[in-house]
Amino acid sequence: MAKASQPATKHDIDGVIGIVKSEVGEVVDLVRDFMRMSDERFTGIEYSLEQLQADTRGIYDHLDSIEKRLEISEQERLVMTHQLTRLHEWVHRAAKKIDVEFVE
Repeated sequence: MAKASQPATKHDIDGVIGIVKSEVGEVVDLVRDFMRMSDERFTGIEYSLEQLQADTRGIYDHLDSIEKRLEISEQERLVMTHQLTRLHEWVHRAAKKIDVEFVE
């Protein structure tokens, strides 16, 4: 290289350009590696998020089925209660008609 008091030659400038290109190439490689690693991490996070969403949908579906069964069970209990009340009243009336004491 030329001394500071001497003008740079084409050879000196070419040497500097070579060093800069080499350093820039290393930086580009580092940025490329960083982007690849970031992409892999985000892909993993996206996959985990999709799994979590699928699990959540499964939980909601299961809760919906439980709720539906509870609604049906409640309706069935109401129907049975009504039927038993009617049967109880009928037995009570029948007992009076045949002069039998109905004990509850």
